[in-house]
Amino acid sequence: MRSEQLSSYITQKGDTWDLISFKVYGSVQYVEELKKANYDFIKLICFPEEVALIIPVVKVSEEGKTLNGFNKKGRNKGIL
Repeated sequence: MRSEQLSSYITQKGDTWDLISFKVYGSVQYVEELKKANYDFIKLICFPEEVALIIPVVKVSEEGKTLNGFNKKGRNKGIL
């Protein structure tokens, strides 16, 4: 999961916000961060190819936890 440096992503035809989040961070939970960093494209649902997006640095969750406080089995592990 990316966490230390800002980078970019070049879209492929058919990419969506959640798919891009999954591709670059390994999770769909970072869609809002992507949208905030790429406000000019916020109205797009399905991207054409070759759109350059900024991939912001995000706070990485601990192994087995997500930032919403639940682990992969749906058990509450506390908010980070």
